[in-house]
Amino acid sequence: EAKVDSDFRTGIVFESGEAHYDRYNKLHKERPLRVTSVRDHLLNGNVGKRCVVLNYCGEKRQCPERDWLEDDDYLRVHLPGYMKRLDRLSNCNCSDRLDREAEQYKSIYFTPDSLAEAKKAATSLCRLVTDVVTNKLDNGFAIIRPPGHHAEPGMAGGYCVINNIAVAAAYAREKMNVKKILIVDWDVHHGNGTQSIFINDADVLYFSVHRYHGGNFFPFLRSSGPNTVGTGEGEGYTMNVGWNSKGMGDNEYLQVWDKILMPIAKEYQPELILVSAGFDAAQDDMGECHVTPDGFAKLTRQLMTLADGKVVCALEGGYVRRVLCNCVENVVKTLLDRNSGKRTAVMEEELSNQDGSLLTRMAGATVTTTTTNMERVINSSAAKSIRDTISAHQKYWKCLQRDDAIG
Repeated sequence: EAKVDSDFRTGIVFESGEAHYDRYNKLHKERPLRVTSVRDHLLNGNVGKRCVVLNYCGEKRQCPERDWLEDDDYLRVHLPGYMKRLDRLSNCNCSDRLDREAEQYKSIYFTPDSLAEAKKAATSLCRLVTDVVTNKLDNGFAIIRPPGHHAEPGMAGGYCVINNIAVAAAYAREKMNVKKILIVDWDVHHGNGTQSIFINDADVLYFSVHRYHGGNFFPFLRSSGPNTVGTGEGEGYTMNVGWNSKGMGDNEYLQVWDKILMPIAKEYQPELILVSAGFDAAQDDMGECHVTPDGFAKLTRQLMTLADGKVVCALEGGYVRRVLCNCVENVVKTLLDRNSGKRTAVMEEELSNQDGSLLTRMAGATVTTTTTNMERVINSSAAKSIRDTISAHQKYWKCLQRDDAIG
């Protein structure tokens, strides 16, 4: 599986955040080994050899100062007071103070180097996005930590310090004049931070599919549900598909793509796709869902038909290393495949006049499905979650206003 001449130019970058860790539990599930394991898996195999391996911040822990993002790049999405609090921790070797700061948030820990490591992660993602937008690369995957999608404008949480994907989206708009951005979040947990940052912004469409359980699954917010649609100018540009039971797998996620995400994305016509790529919804990970590595590849393949294929993924969750490595590898292989988008487009055209969901067929289901009989392929709870999101957004999107949209 050596590099193929027809491969896309897929960039991959690794930031393991070695100096950001739980000082009391170095075996914490969110630790540097998550990234180094994926790095070793990819680079010791054939897939890594087919990629453009980038090293924006250098081999050492210290990123060259000239390559760091500017303060304004963070302040587009985070409050000045929050950034100052984090900055003060950088000069702190007092364990009590680090602990007191961490106690202000949900599921977070700090070291004196946490901000520096978070900035390296965000910097590397922004550099990768720049290379994709400027056509130096076709697409890419930033395997970085700490993750970001739970970080709100003024609050850390859920292992997240800086909201990497939000910083990158705002950076692309400000520095590269990207007009419309689609953020797709398939982590098993809702990206409450990303949602809050872009809640009133029509130029960023935030789409998340996650476990919700009526607000009784982390981050334990009712606003993670389908009725949160955005505010002000951003009304209609926040979309949540919230699962209310565990065990969702390829068919359920592919139905979400088929019934909601892809029709809306084609209507929205984004210029850039950013993916909060958490893999804790994977089979055998901790999210108690059953999405397979091939399932994540299929989701990615669909996204590659949008925005001229400008897709950049950023690692969020995913904590069982064997599972994480396989999932990332499958997504990267899909990003490399120049025929991914073409294959999807051809299949869509061939099946457009046939009964049944394209994406369910792609998943290998033997039972055909239409919008009126989703329960034949997915469970009734999942079908209701999909219908709830469609109902909440029908008035905003023409593609959801057809007679059979809800089913």
